[in-house]
Amino acid sequence: MSIGHISSRLFLVLLTAFVSAGRLHAHTVAGPGAVTQEINRCLMIVRIAATRRTESPQKPFARQAKGKRYDDYQVPAGTPLVVRLRTSLDSASGQVDDAVRATLLSAVSQDGAELIPKGSTLHGKVIDVEPASKQKPIGRLVVEFNVIEHSETHSLATIQTRSVPFAATLEPKEKFRDVRVESGEELTLTLAIPLKVRLPKAQ
Repeated sequence: MSIGHISSRLFLVLLTAFVSAGRLHAHTVAGPGAVTQEINRCLMIVRIAATRRTESPQKPFARQAKGKRYDDYQVPAGTPLVVRLRTSLDSASGQVDDAVRATLLSAVSQDGAELIPKGSTLHGKVIDVEPASKQKPIGRLVVEFNVIEHSETHSLATIQTRSVPFAATLEPKEKFRDVRVESGEELTLTLAIPLKVRLPKAQ
């Protein structure tokens, strides 16, 4: 039994004794029967206090979190990101703000630390689209990516890639043609702004 538990029980016993002494004084004029009842009640409270089991307090989670240390890294602007498209694109049917998805094919590492793991998902959108027409015979669309999702933790980070334009190529005798990019095509994106990454320190 710890010293803290003994001190707590001793305090309860003394507190009960003081309260009971006051009640005994109040009941003196009532006769010996009231005194006997008060003594029995006092002994019962003392036994309960002595046998009560005190639960040990849990460790606070906040203190554990504060003890965790991190290393801060920065993926510089201009870093290439090799990805595979998971969304098909077509200037004939595409609209501005259409969602675009891609998968990172190569991990991004720095000083031996993996900052962005292979398989992470990049979320982007179409920011410009022009269907082919007689006035504009070559279809065109532009995409960019602004969010990356960690492949393991699924946490999200804001990124900004340079816009990637796609334009059709007219074949002989064609008057106009739309551009279509199939899902599964590999692209090399480029970070337009630095990306900050915080990793837990190795134990």
